[in-house]
Amino acid sequence: MKKIIFDTDIGGDCDDTGALAIIHQAQNNGLCELLCVSISTADPWAPACTDAINRYYGHNVPIGQTPIAPEGDVTMEMILGGYGYGKHTAETFGSDYLPGGTKKAEDAVRLLRRTIAENTGEKITLMVIGSCMNFGRLLESGADDISCKTGIELVREQVGLVSLMGGLFLDGNAQLNMPELPGEYNLRTDIRTAKVVFEKCPVPIAISHFTVGDPIFSGTSIIESEPDSPVRESYLHHVNGKRNSWDPISAFYAVYGCGDGVFTNNRRGKVTVDDRGVTAFYEGEGGNMHVLIDCHDNTAAEIALDKAMVGKF
Repeated sequence: MKKIIFDTDIGGDCDDTGALAIIHQAQNNGLCELLCVSISTADPWAPACTDAINRYYGHNVPIGQTPIAPEGDVTMEMILGGYGYGKHTAETFGSDYLPGGTKKAEDAVRLLRRTIAENTGEKITLMVIGSCMNFGRLLESGADDISCKTGIELVREQVGLVSLMGGLFLDGNAQLNMPELPGEYNLRTDIRTAKVVFEKCPVPIAISHFTVGDPIFSGTSIIESEPDSPVRESYLHHVNGKRNSWDPISAFYAVYGCGDGVFTNNRRGKVTVDDRGVTAFYEGEGGNMHVLIDCHDNTAAEIALDKAMVGKF
């Protein structure tokens, strides 16, 4: 049984909820265990949205949140603009984590340190599908009352794989010569910690990059078959239908790997992040610690993701 830590910027784009559905359904099928959820946005409704989804699937999961808003986080702008789904989902389904409620999310890095330090046996798969703030700060963390080990030491000993959504990779690293290109959103949101992650992470990172997830749309299965689901409500409120699959691919890979050839992981090498948040991939370099998740059949991927979201893959 795989062990999953789910680090997310839930509340901004609804594909985070589709990814969380995949993990919960896999747990209900005996394939994995969700150890905790850490939130990488300062959205005050994000913990309640997360909790509502966790409880829908029958799981009581520890929740942490960054106390520091990532520099490029636009989640609050989305809420004020009326098109963020996190507040709507939290208020619709209710939670003790609502602002002013009886529960408060723990500091994300403390939750991550404790969860990893207490792990035994099977190594953890750590998903990062928002900014790199929580994971980067974890890697930078030192010994404390939780563990005498540094964050890098804890990750090296107890994490087997990082499944991360982020990055935009153009053929021939052409983006390096395109000063107007801002870089992919997740990594651009907190560039400093994105650089920390790709420079210092001591375990392999599998990357669901922007290009692979952009043409693949998923969420139809939940919308059509689960009328009481907070995930369905999130998709309908945010985009009124299915959505690009950037984050669900990361979740799928964390549990199912390539899924009998639905995805591929042949491009291995080294990823760098520059001061603009722009990524470059150097195949065959850096000990092949970074792998790009690719897809040769978008239709097959959409079917697989939709099946995984309702526990039928």
